[in-house]
Amino acid sequence: MELTAQDKKAILNRVNVYADTVLPERDPSKVPIRVQLDALKPEMEKLAEEFNVSVEDIFIAYMDMNTETVAEADAKVQEQLDYMDFKL
Repeated sequence: MELTAQDKKAILNRVNVYADTVLPERDPSKVPIRVQLDALKPEMEKLAEEFNVSVEDIFIAYMDMNTETVAEADAKVQEQLDYMDFKL
């Protein structure tokens, strides 16, 4: 089964909500990625079953959507900085 864009957004939202409950700190510099993945695995397994795909597919969809979200947020910040005049 191929995951749709809507499916991927739902996965991102579900994993992020779950992460907020099981990971008080999600900063990779403070919590190793392996620990984060172990904590998120139960929710990713549920999603894999619901969407009838592998856990790896869920992980990849989550990482892709997370990367896109971060890139979009960075682009918005850069756009705002470009718009503002910081000349003193």
